[in-house]
Amino acid sequence: MPEAVVYGLLIVFPVIGALWRRWLAVALPAVAWPIFYVGLNRGWWLYGTGDGWEYAARFFTVAGITSTAVTVAIARNLKPPQPTRRFRLAKRSS
Repeated sequence: MPEAVVYGLLIVFPVIGALWRRWLAVALPAVAWPIFYVGLNRGWWLYGTGDGWEYAARFFTVAGITSTAVTVAIARNLKPPQPTRRFRLAKRSS
């Protein structure tokens, strides 16, 4: 079961970063991975941790931050976001 959560988090954070296109999305894995592993270690959810869980927590935190940052950078360079309707209406009235 923890493996499914790990794979899910590894996929979800970059997808959120690609869709959101904001650098603030990089903070999500920086916060969520440590919370996930602290919760595992304290028995808040799932089955707990084994030896060396600190190394896994560090690895997945860095991997999550890196993959999210890369997808945000790619998404920001691929296609500019469309202007909102309010922006287009304000531009016409000026």
